[in-house]
Amino acid sequence: MGYVHVCLRYKSQSALVTIDHNCCYLKLVETAMAEFGLDPTREVVTMNYILSIDLPPVKITSDSNVLSYMTLKSIDRDPSKYPINVE
Repeated sequence: MGYVHVCLRYKSQSALVTIDHNCCYLKLVETAMAEFGLDPTREVVTMNYILSIDLPPVKITSDSNVLSYMTLKSIDRDPSKYPINVE
């Protein structure tokens, strides 16, 4: 299915990465941690995105959540839409 551009945000930093549409949860976590120089032996991250200001953040915690997110991003490919918040 190809790749999509995803904006990652961590604290005051942001990064634009290219993610394979078939990406799994662990690969997305690894990508985010590498992008921001986080040590996986010392830090645990959570990820979420805002679908609508009227809704609470959508958590990304599984391969299924990543698939839903990637499907959304394949419909709206604007990199600034639905950035992933890494906490």
